[in-house]
Amino acid sequence: MLLAASVVAGVSGCGGQAEAEPKPVASVAKKPPKAVSAQWDETMEWWASHDIGCLTGTDVEEDPEGCTIRIQNFVDDVQKIRKAMNTDPAAPKGFYTEAYVIIDRLETYAATPAGEDDTAGWLAARPLIWMEGHDLGEWIAEHPLQ
Repeated sequence: MLLAASVVAGVSGCGGQAEAEPKPVASVAKKPPKAVSAQWDETMEWWASHDIGCLTGTDVEEDPEGCTIRIQNFVDDVQKIRKAMNTDPAAPKGFYTEAYVIIDRLETYAATPAGEDDTAGWLAARPLIWMEGHDLGEWIAEHPLQ
């Protein structure tokens, strides 16, 4: 009987469920998200040096297909800003409503071309897309959230 009791005690002491220690949880320090205005500023700084004149319309004739891609990339970047607005913990409810209206107009103009390969459609929509991007930038500058 004594032998049986020591076997049972030995089995439960060898890493059984009853005595398993919880694994330590790795603490991952999350960086707080950047303010939307900071993200917008970084995006516009990048575009200031990488636009090659497509968005502003100065060199569209030089490379129409390349400009089409640049315009699509700009729209993608604006959509990333919308996602940042959607998850902004500092924004009170309804804060970005006006900005969303501007982005919606930009996306409506971006939906005008008949697909990614519609160079003429993208180039025709470019001034309206750029104008809405400019309006969004002004709105963000006038409504900073830190």
